Amino acid sequence: MNDILFDQKITAAFAALPPADDYLKARLLRLPDTKPAPRRFAPWKLAPIAAAVAAVVLIAAVLLNGLPRVNPELPMLQYESIIDVKAMGYEALMIKNTAELHRESIAYGRESELGSMAVYRNPDLGKQRSEADAMEIAAQFGRAMGRTYVYTPPRWLTDPELQQARKDKLELLPPEERERIEDAPLGYWEFRCGEDTLTVNSTHGMFTLTGPLPASLPKGDGTAARYEAMCLQIYAPYADAIEALTDLRFNNVSTALDYNIYGDKMFTTFLYVNNPGDSLARQAEDYALRRLDITVLEEMHDPEQGDQEAKFYLNFNLVYPDESDLLGDYPVLDLNGAKRALLDGNYESSVTATKEELARAAVEEAELIYSAQPWMSVWMPMYRLYLTFPPEDMRDWNNDNPELAALGLRNYYVFYVPAVSPEYIVPQEADDSAPRPAG
Repeated sequence: MNDILFDQKITAAFAALPPADDYLKARLLRLPDTKPAPRRFAPWKLAPIAAAVAAVVLIAAVLLNGLPRVNPELPMLQYESIIDVKAMGYEALMIKNTAELHRESIAYGRESELGSMAVYRNPDLGKQRSEADAMEIAAQFGRAMGRTYVYTPPRWLTDPELQQARKDKLELLPPEERERIEDAPLGYWEFRCGEDTLTVNSTHGMFTLTGPLPASLPKGDGTAARYEAMCLQIYAPYADAIEALTDLRFNNVSTALDYNIYGDKMFTTFLYVNNPGDSLARQAEDYALRRLDITVLEEMHDPEQGDQEAKFYLNFNLVYPDESDLLGDYPVLDLNGAKRALLDGNYESSVTATKEELARAAVEEAELIYSAQPWMSVWMPMYRLYLTFPPEDMRDWNNDNPELAALGLRNYYVFYVPAVSPEYIVPQEADDSAPRPAG
């Protein structure tokens, strides 16, 4: 076969590639505009020609079968639902505008610079703490505080009347259900020290500290700045003890604003690890993953029980992922890629919207989080997108009412998109009990 005939066959091979690949064919073909002069056959020329043919076959296989993983050494990730299927209703924030979300993450607006982010195994999945474990955790926390926290069994275990009431209710259940409840572990242990209550969960590594608000807390105007000041003052006495339990120093604070169904302001505050010398990806990871939440209830009114004492709730995990839990650093989408994934149906939400409705919706805001739910085996970076819809698309899942609208409030509906590049994710198998990405 002479060179000209071979060139013609190569041309025919490229012409057979799918029509959508004109740009690639133009880049790879690069045949001269004029026919070359006939040349003598040279056997040594077969090596580069064979390599070219192999390249054509490989490129055709890629085009027909999909792009390979950028790093085939990274394990594939099974997608798991981030939404609690037992939760009722839909997830949304009720705010006046996106400025009230108040983001502190250094990666906010710089998502295109991240490149890759860590994916971890759940460091606490399947672990079951015993009463002895809880006692040791409370003792360790107490030593760090210079105080003693004493185990206090719940009243339904110690009060004869409550014990009898519980027994009466169990008698109404089928035998197998009654046995399951009676044999189930307690699930948590409470310890008291003065007015503080410390709760250690048997699973998921959850730790909650509850107590009355200090009398010296600043009073004032209900702004995010004041709320942050309150939370920092609450946290300060416990900081060293919490660091002793977690080996982390939560040294920065972020607050977002929400409103309840009555139009009252509600603040969400968390403290997070912040090491400015770390990479952008690690700082974004710390902001999203290594943090603790503080809730302050200044006014508590129960129609049945009357006014209750104002309290704080400080929640954190006893275990956070480290290098031993690392699955790898995975390429991540930028924000535009996440929006395209949303429109392609690769999302999860408690709101059901059609592709046409999503195309008409506005992505008002986005934040990078981790899918660090206690029931998930893998914790990966995710985008939480906040969408608003035109009035004609807001069906039965819209609970806007004229009174709240008069306050300038509207619902920002939440949609989740995996931030990890999709070639590394195996779609969740069909399961009627759990929501999953569409598409």
